[in-house]
Amino acid sequence: MSIKNASALATPSLTSKVMASNDLAMRRALARRQPLQAQIASSKKVPSKTLNVFTRQWAALMRAGIPLAQAFDLLSQSAVGSSSVRKHFASTLQGLRTDVLSGQSLHKAFQKHPKVFDALYCNLLHAGESAGILEKVLSRLADTLEAQALLKAKLKNAIIYPFSILVVSCGVITVIMLWVIPIFEEVFKSMGASLPWATQCLVDASHLVSEWAWAIGLAMALLALLSQQLHTRWLAFQMASEQAMFALPVLGPLCQAAMNVRWAHSLSALLEAGMPLADAVFPAGGATLSPNIQSFTPLLAKQLQEGNSLHKAMSKSGLFSPMLVQMCAIGEETGSLDNMLLRAAQLMESDVNQGLGNLSTLLEPILMVVLGTLIGGILIALYLPIFNIGQVF
Repeated sequence: MSIKNASALATPSLTSKVMASNDLAMRRALARRQPLQAQIASSKKVPSKTLNVFTRQWAALMRAGIPLAQAFDLLSQSAVGSSSVRKHFASTLQGLRTDVLSGQSLHKAFQKHPKVFDALYCNLLHAGESAGILEKVLSRLADTLEAQALLKAKLKNAIIYPFSILVVSCGVITVIMLWVIPIFEEVFKSMGASLPWATQCLVDASHLVSEWAWAIGLAMALLALLSQQLHTRWLAFQMASEQAMFALPVLGPLCQAAMNVRWAHSLSALLEAGMPLADAVFPAGGATLSPNIQSFTPLLAKQLQEGNSLHKAMSKSGLFSPMLVQMCAIGEETGSLDNMLLRAAQLMESDVNQGLGNLSTLLEPILMVVLGTLIGGILIALYLPIFNIGQVF
């Protein structure tokens, strides 16, 4: 066979291989250019503790020089949480490992799992990956997440204690109204004496609760369901609810300060990673979980793009504390905005911790006095007829 004929026979095979290689490269390129919404994976939300431990461990592996693919393998085996959480999170990490090995950028791989990694997380990864300081960004991200989780836990504990006391007290009063007072009423009827005014009011209230208990319970359930639906679907209701919470005495200013702490921590981390200020305010606003700040963020970014200073734009919203606004002004003047934001977050966090401690100390005796007076008044009203009969004899 001549060289020319051999070449002619080999050409189709070689051509098919080249075409297959080009087709594979084309598919990869098209996959990278697909809209992000089409690539979002069905990952489940994980607890904040799981995410915090993962970030801290990942930062340690990066410092040790472990490659990303190997690091994700190790981290999928050391996830914390329940068995189902570990299983789902390990599956997410294996998906990340596959995407990274296929040549996808780190932040785009993480953006496929928005229920696990929020905008703040992905934007910090993008900034660290672009600037080549991923290890430093991960350490700062771990610090930010841990500070936010700690503050959130303290706020929850401060609210859960009085709420649990109120729930138990309402249960005790309901039992007294529905079952205890009717027993005393039968005793009073057997005596045949007229009831004191306080006792008669208590008996009438017991009758009202007994007759309309189902309606009251149904109305409360419907009101709770309606509030939940409105809060989920209507942004204006979310904003109004948050404003009402901020207007509460003692607790409202603490919740607003905690929101400012989360915003300052997040924005400081983003700026330190090298993200432009006008872009950084969006993930920082999302990290606060505040509908008011998230609604104000586009206007804030617009004013920054028009050349206005950050502190002036913040002061117009009424959502940020004067101290935070002043610290931002100092940071802008000195060129150290990220450091000033971090310092402001630490100062406000200290104030919130002190305020929560004072709130717990203040609420405990107030609740005891109010509930003791209420239940004690009910018991005195129940025993008044017996005291009156005792005085007659």
